[in-house]
This record gives sequence, structure tokens and C-alpha cells, in this order.
Amino acid sequence: VLCTVLCVMLLFGLSGCLGQSLSLSDIAKRYDDGRTDPIMTKDKDVGRDAYELIVSKGYRAERHSVKTEDGYILGMIRIVGTPNDDDDKGEEGPCPGSGRKPPVLLQHGLIDSCATWVMNMPNQSLGFVLADLGYDVWLGNNRGNSYSQKHESLEEGFDAWEKDFWDFSWQEMAEYDLPAEINYILEETGSDHISYIGHSQGTTQAFAAFSLPEFRDLARKVRVHIALAPVAYVGNTESLGFQAAAHLDVARNLAQIPELQVFMNQLLGTGTGADLLKSLIPTLCDTLLGDCDKETGGGEEFHDGLFNSGMMGSLFGLPDMKHLNQSRIPVYLAHMPEGTSIRNLIHWSQAVKSKKFRKFDVGSCPSTETCPNTYKYGQGYPPDYDLSNYRVPSVLISGSKDPISNRKDVRKLVGELAETPGVLVRSKELSSYDHNDFTISIDGNEIFFPLLVDYLEEYTCDPRDQTEVMEASEARGKPNADANSKDKNNFSIGAFVEDSVSGIASAASVEAEAEAEAASPPGRLGIPLFKFLDEHLGG
Repeated sequence: VLCTVLCVMLLFGLSGCLGQSLSLSDIAKRYDDGRTDPIMTKDKDVGRDAYELIVSKGYRAERHSVKTEDGYILGMIRIVGTPNDDDDKGEEGPCPGSGRKPPVLLQHGLIDSCATWVMNMPNQSLGFVLADLGYDVWLGNNRGNSYSQKHESLEEGFDAWEKDFWDFSWQEMAEYDLPAEINYILEETGSDHISYIGHSQGTTQAFAAFSLPEFRDLARKVRVHIALAPVAYVGNTESLGFQAAAHLDVARNLAQIPELQVFMNQLLGTGTGADLLKSLIPTLCDTLLGDCDKETGGGEEFHDGLFNSGMMGSLFGLPDMKHLNQSRIPVYLAHMPEGTSIRNLIHWSQAVKSKKFRKFDVGSCPSTETCPNTYKYGQGYPPDYDLSNYRVPSVLISGSKDPISNRKDVRKLVGELAETPGVLVRSKELSSYDHNDFTISIDGNEIFFPLLVDYLEEYTCDPRDQTEVMEASEARGKPNADANSKDKNNFSIGAFVEDSVSGIASAASVEAEAEAEAASPPGRLGIPLFKFLDEHLGG
């Protein structure tokens, strides 16, 4: 059970902030100096939290505390100044003449934190790049990670904290954490709208929250949602860790035993497991990873082979070395895995097995009158999130090598969003990116930052109010099958066809394709094994 849970811990995240009057090339040149040289910073950065990573690179930052409606205290970090605040171009910001720095919220993924946006050098980290471009950058943290482990009435060390504090999944992150963060930022900045960039689970909670009728007004305050490694459906995941968690029923049932949950929440949530991993960094680098804290060395060939073979991606969702700075691996390991709850991991296992985008299943039974789901939801099964209610202009950027944000699941999501006029702005697939390349790759400034910044500026700097922006988007109509469209402003699913794979026209076509391949789904060969083991272990 522990092995399964740890696999799931490592698989989703390494994940945990992006913007334009300076060009990306200007920023790259500016930081070509000794102050941010990897040789000087790599060892020190291992011991720094996100705030310290920011200020160590010459930026100014603030710590903020945000209280959710259900009493959780979330830690947020705001980048308020750059090393070049005296640069006139930097003061001008992305929206010339507006006299403001538009706020943008960056939200991390599973078992991750806001550090994911600032772990590389300034010209390689999205949080720094957006700050340099003149955005008011806010880095969010979901409940349960090391930045968000306080509650207004639950105190660590008491039974209620051990039991009740960790009683959450990404459903609560969508319904409580995200609304609290957005409303806090708008109040602090005086702005009437915000732009949102999410990675992995950070996109999940946005798709969920903005599709709920009770958050329709909240969704109207979001100019654009840029979804990196977007996740709503995970039924076709190629991650062996997720497959094991979903299809080994005996492991999932054991994980729901209260006493075991308390133990595992202590291990995963309080930092005990992360601290154990950090203490093993030298050993991991010297043996398993082939001396990863050096740019070159005797173990480099072994290390590259281990990652590039796909083994680490299949097991844990970890990236290969194609887009990674090997010397920064100790820094990445120092910030992951971050804290979360067993309940959250169970929710993800439910999503894999059900192939649904739905709320947490608290318990189904033959009699709907006595079902836990009936008490909570008024029906015998958890309700699905209805993406037809989702009304935020969205740009989806996925990776062809991503075992978690799987191509087939992304295509299903794209098909559903495309049904609503004005919602699907663009969906682009990067040919060699995997799940965590979107936050820790060293070449994002060349591969996808320019695309992201273009759309961010277009929607953020639009002088019209939010209602007019959305009405204009809807007026452009539903996506069509024009695969030859090159116009980034054409809300056409043709852009997705052009950028990634062909043959997507609707959610129905995706469902049909999924059914046709259900007999032998590629990349999911672990499932028969896990079912076999489950039958014998369960027996």
C-alpha cells in the first residue's frame, strides 16, 4: 500500500506562476551573468523555500495569508518588484497606457507548491518571466502543502486536526481554495478581473470551479485560463502509478481505513515523507540518478538513459532529460513531493477508474436511501462537473509525451470545450513535452512562453469589461473543422488539428474513438496485471 501511495505521490506533480513590454529575448540576455549562474546557486537553492528563491534572484516579494470559507489558511506569495524596476520598459508593463500591473494567478499541481514556478533561472521560470514583463504575479498554494497547513479552528497535534484537517480532495480546492485566492487578489489589487495560469491539478480545480453555477460570477472575473498539461479526465492515463491506485481495489480499500489514513496523512501531509526524501538526495543522485548534481560526470550516461528510456515517466510521471537542467535536480527534489491528503489521492484514483470528471465518491450502495452519496449529493452517485456551463476563454497547451495529461483525455476535454462558443481559444500540443516540462523545463522561453504571453496579453489588456470580452468571444461562434486556419484569433478547433492531432470535431467523436480502442488501450498494459493482483490479494 505504501509503495502504491508513494508512486502516486511522485507521479503527478513536481508541479506548484507568467507576461509584455519587454521581450523574452531581452529577459534572456539580462540574466546572462554570474549572479544567476547555476554553479553559484544550485546548492543554496536546495535549502530555500519559494519566497527565498524569489528574493535570492533580486526580486521583491510579499507573503500573504488567505482564509477560505471553510477555515483553511492558505499561504500566497506575490512578486512585487524585479531587479530592473528602474527600467522604463519594465514599468510600462504589458498594457501600455493603462497605468496598471494586471494581476495573474499561477496555480500549481498535485503534490506541488508555488515553488514550481520559480525553481529555475529567471529567464527559464514562468513566475519570474511574467514579473519581468510587468504583470502583478501571485503564486497560489492549495490546502495541505507546506505553505497552507493552518486552520482557523483546527490545531496541529490534536485529534480533530489529524482527522478533519486532511478531509479534503481537489473538490474542496475548486470550491473553496480557488475562489478565496481570486477574491483576495481582486480585493488587494482593486482590479475587476484576473488572468489564470494553471498546471495539472491547478487546471482541474479551475475547470471544476468555473463549471459550477454557484461560481458563475467568479468565472466572469477571469479574463483567460491558460491550462498547462490540462487535466479533467484521466481515464486513459499511461502512468503506472495512477493505474495501480485505481485498479488495485485492495490498496484503495486499505487506504480508507481511518487509522491508516491518519498515518499516511502524517507521512504525506506534514512533510515527514518529503523530509525523508530530501535527506536521501545525495544518495539518490550518486546511485539511482547517476550523480545528478553535476553537469557532467561518470554517471551522466546512465542517468540520461534511465530518464530518456521512459521508465521514470511510466512509473512516476517524471520528465526525461530532453528539456531538463540536470544540475537542478537536487533543487526539484527539495521541493517535491509536497503535502496533500490521502483523500485527494483517492479522488484521483476514482477519476481514473470511472473515466469521469466528477465530485468525490463518498460511497455508493444498492439502496440510494441509505447511501453516503445520497446524504451528501442527494443522489446515489457523485455528480459530474458539467463543462457545458464552463464560460472562461481557455488556451490548452499539452505535451505528446505526457503520461498523465494523456492525449486521448485531452482530446476529449477539447471536444467538450469546443461545444460552447467562445470558450476554446486554442489547443496546442508540444511534440516532445511531458507532464512536468511545463514548469521546470529550461527551454520554455523558446518553446511555449511566447505563445502563452501572446494570449495572456491579448485578453488581459483588452480595455472592454469582462462581459463584453466574453460576448465578443461567443459571437465568433463554435469551433469548426478548418484545419488550415493560421489565425490565432480564430476560435477554431482547426488550430488544435494543426498543432497536434487530427480528426477531432466533437466530444462525441472522441467518445466513439475511445470505445473503439477500449479492447486494447495503448499505454495501459499495467491494468490487467493490477486486476489480476487485486483478485488474488483480495481473495
